[in-house]
Amino acid sequence: MAHDDRQDISRRGFLAGLGALLAIAAGFITFSIRRRPPAALIGPAVDRGHALRQPLSSPGGKASANFETVIIGGGISGLSAAWYLQKHGYRNFRLFELENRTGGNAQWGENRVGRYPWGAHYLPTPGNDAVYVRELLTEMGVLKERKFSEEVLVHEPEERLYIYGTWQTGLVPWFGAREKDREEMQRFLLSMADLKKARGNDGRRAFNIPLALSSRDERFTRFDKISAAAYLAGHNFSSQRLAWYIDYVLRDEYGSNRHNTSAWAMLHYFAARSDAHNLVWPEGNGRIAEYLQNTILERIQPATAVRLIEKTASGYHLQLTDFQKQSTIAVMAKNVIFAAPKFVLPYVYPALPAEVKANVAAYVYSPWLTVNLLVNHFAPHEPAWDNVSYGSKSLGYVVAEHQKPGKLPHARTLTFFHAFDDDDTLMSRRHLLSLSAHDAAEFALTELRRPHPDIAENVEDIGIYRWAHAMIRPQPGFLSARMAADHTTIDTQFYAAHSDVSGMSNFEEAQYRGIEAARRILSK
Repeated sequence: MAHDDRQDISRRGFLAGLGALLAIAAGFITFSIRRRPPAALIGPAVDRGHALRQPLSSPGGKASANFETVIIGGGISGLSAAWYLQKHGYRNFRLFELENRTGGNAQWGENRVGRYPWGAHYLPTPGNDAVYVRELLTEMGVLKERKFSEEVLVHEPEERLYIYGTWQTGLVPWFGAREKDREEMQRFLLSMADLKKARGNDGRRAFNIPLALSSRDERFTRFDKISAAAYLAGHNFSSQRLAWYIDYVLRDEYGSNRHNTSAWAMLHYFAARSDAHNLVWPEGNGRIAEYLQNTILERIQPATAVRLIEKTASGYHLQLTDFQKQSTIAVMAKNVIFAAPKFVLPYVYPALPAEVKANVAAYVYSPWLTVNLLVNHFAPHEPAWDNVSYGSKSLGYVVAEHQKPGKLPHARTLTFFHAFDDDDTLMSRRHLLSLSAHDAAEFALTELRRPHPDIAENVEDIGIYRWAHAMIRPQPGFLSARMAADHTTIDTQFYAAHSDVSGMSNFEEAQYRGIEAARRILSK
């Protein structure tokens, strides 16, 4: 067969071209891998939490210490209970915390630029009825002569919304809205302003903080029987823009949406705080948690989880796992304040009364994902403190360095939040815990590329926090259940704290429940 040079030339050209393409592809892959920001799963200690569901390998044991009171859980509720006890001269207590550091969902981290939040990132200025919050802020020097420090009142610009390719001031989606949408949004906000002034036939404000001080007038409590979506429909609110805004607010506050949130809880969000501003620190509410922690430092035992609580004639026998020493310890206590999430109770207290067990079984917790990104060369974007994308189901990001005076560094720490608001929280939780560090990072970057297309090229590092049971969800009927049964007493001299007792996961409720439990002990 005759040799055809054209075939060799074609073959050689093809192979050469293929080689060039492969080289380019290899270079692109190498570049992508090189530019991919490192990501790490930071916490919390999932394995420790799951261990609570397993029986102790070596149950029993004589108590090595005796305390008047043991506090289980070092979130804001447990820390507040301890702070209040000590402040009133009560010293014979010990606080046990599962994690290596107290703080609960007010955890914080630190990088080369500064501190940043892993969870709760602001505190609304408390009204006059939030006396415990005001007392603490006064002690911290944040509230002086009824004025809040300008240093921690969030600086402008405070909030902005990315909509139709541009940023607007504020989070209500006014930009580009039709007349009908504008009318509905304005009507809704005016109706919420009226509810701020409303009072029930018992003389109380219709909606107040702490929640326990709200009116029990049926004119208002009846809204707990329906969803926020039903309330909106019943009041002729059909704007999709308003619906998105309400969903954003409910995800941010409760990890839920208008279809699975009590209408009363929605109204409480808008009407309970009068003229509120936000108090912010780089590490968010971690600043408050650290302050509380330092006041009772010698009475905290971290990395220790309660495994079994047994009632005895003289009080309570508690067996705990010390994860630092990998050993089981036992202590006795006359009183117990359970400031951990209540879904843990059936695993550690077999004698849990049936009524309490039924109450706890109805609690629903929303999972959250937090991603912190250290971003270089971010200064030209001039971000606000809170930055949200219209239409997104994620909650956007806050900027940890927002309060720093003078010229900011080019690098910023962006804290990105996503609340899983689906009805099936178990499925959401499993999905969240299945995410690798890379998957979670890519999820956050995909959301952030919308307003900032080149953000991935400037990310220095990424940390991920997966909150499997981040916050209690106020479903329709949550308030009615708390009015019908005592959710603050587990057993004799065994008290429930934590914000899930209120049914709302915020600082004020967590603090209130912790202090109220402490007050019951002090009154004995």
